[in-house]
Amino acid sequence: MSKRLAYKLLAMAIVGVAAIFVTTGSYAIFKKPTIPAELRKKENA
Repeated sequence: MSKRLAYKLLAMAIVGVAAIFVTTGSYAIFKKPTIPAELRKKENA
């Protein structure tokens, strides 16, 4: 396995992780998910 291939795989992995974060982040911003009242009560208790 050459160094060049290793760097290429590393770059692809970083891009993949970044893409996942961007898609989930934008989904959360646009959808604005709300926590149900029951879950909120349990968290604070």
